[in-house]
Amino acid sequence: MSVVPLYEHDHLCAHVISKNAALYKNRTAVVCGASRLTWQELDLKTNRVANALLGLGLRKGDKVCTFMPNSIEAFLLFWGAIKAGCVIVPLNVMLDASTLARLTVASDGVIFFAAPETMSTVAEARSLISSINEGRYYLSGDAQSGWKSLEMFVGEASDAPPAVSLSPEDTMTVIYTSGTTGTPKGIEHSHFGRLNYCYGFGAGLGINRYSVAVCATPIYASGTWITMLPTMYYGGKVVLLPKFSPEIFLAAVAEEGGTHTFMVPTQYIAILQAPQDARSSDSLQVMVSAGQLLSPVTRKALATKFTQSALYEVYGMTEGFFTIAIPKDRESGKDNTVGKPGFLEDIRIVGDSDEELAVGEIGEIVAYGAGMMKGYYNRPDLTSETVWQAPSGRTYLRSGDLGHVDEDGFLYVNGRKKDMIKSGGINIFAVDIEDELMKHSAVSEVAVIGRHDPKWGETPIGIVILKSGSAVTPEELKVWVNERVAKYQRLTDLIVLEDFPRATYGKIQKEALRKIYSGEPIA
Repeated sequence: MSVVPLYEHDHLCAHVISKNAALYKNRTAVVCGASRLTWQELDLKTNRVANALLGLGLRKGDKVCTFMPNSIEAFLLFWGAIKAGCVIVPLNVMLDASTLARLTVASDGVIFFAAPETMSTVAEARSLISSINEGRYYLSGDAQSGWKSLEMFVGEASDAPPAVSLSPEDTMTVIYTSGTTGTPKGIEHSHFGRLNYCYGFGAGLGINRYSVAVCATPIYASGTWITMLPTMYYGGKVVLLPKFSPEIFLAAVAEEGGTHTFMVPTQYIAILQAPQDARSSDSLQVMVSAGQLLSPVTRKALATKFTQSALYEVYGMTEGFFTIAIPKDRESGKDNTVGKPGFLEDIRIVGDSDEELAVGEIGEIVAYGAGMMKGYYNRPDLTSETVWQAPSGRTYLRSGDLGHVDEDGFLYVNGRKKDMIKSGGINIFAVDIEDELMKHSAVSEVAVIGRHDPKWGETPIGIVILKSGSAVTPEELKVWVNERVAKYQRLTDLIVLEDFPRATYGKIQKEALRKIYSGEPIA
């Protein structure tokens, strides 16, 4: 049997830790709260994690489940498992016990790591998790009844490089979707697929060995990797926030010299409403937003407050494609675009009959990219449902989003298919009304959905969160926006909430809103 030499594929994400340990031995690699590691320390500690897993009998391809907030321990487990050739399954700490159990079993997890903050949820789920032996539950910190100590487990292992060869096609991660568009699905990515974050976003965002990525979202969310992975790859510094607040974020930027960050609109809105002086963030060069489209109002406010920072908007899916809007796009008049396809990406627009549409026509966005997923883990049926095949034979990923491309190749997103409200035979795009509502000085966040109407089929209703101290009434706000939109776009109701149901890193769950306010079941 032939053996793949360890050096044959030595350019993958898992290899950069040892390479950077040689190049940047005593420079800081990762920071989380009061904890920090140099590149050499990160290399040795992730080697110990890898060897501990291998010593327990885990083999290449085995699934390692983590249920932990951002921490040095979670970061070491993440990269140590990958160095061992295992597949990391980082689970969203907001999951309830029954969903946690279901996803752990669905992923074929064979070992489980938790933190003190999450152990109670795991305790509820353990009787439902059939794939993991009772002796394979580990807790960061001291051992407790039913739990082994992570530190003791890792501390006894060798810090020598693990003797595991990795290939680009090997699976690196299984990430479960947030569930904002239905049942969470396990997205399986290869090492090659994840490498494209480094090449695509690294070049697109100008990341280099002096970059400092302030990660304000959890490492189980793929958006975090937009800045985290390329910063690691090129030898920069990763700053993980244990939790997010405007104060914690701005302090981290100031103290660590943060140059790049990824956040979602909800977080940017919170920062804009915080009283902090943005001068503490003078080092911040690049702000990336994704997850939901930024409203023009929020975009303008960020440009006004963070004059030294360039704002980039990324559109895409964890499944593996992205577009990026760079500042010069907007300077050239492309105000509402989500940009052009990223590194080696291809975007098409297709109609209801799967025909490719012409420039300017609105249809479903489909995409192909070098970083595409291998598929939904153990769900070939769901994988096949996402495929659109071009006449050339190339397969594209269906996004479920509506959009169009202009004559210069810039992509515009008109909303999700479910976001389109059909009223009296007219298609209404929720985003158009949302953008108008965001112009009101009292509005913090907004979601527009369709409500069943016996005459029109559907009519739009607005659901908003108001800024603290705002005195506007729902009726006043409804009248205000209805004076500013087309007659067919007028809201029939406006509801004020304290907060929205949310998915990963604060993304609004419109499906949950539809279930509550329009009677539409979650798919």
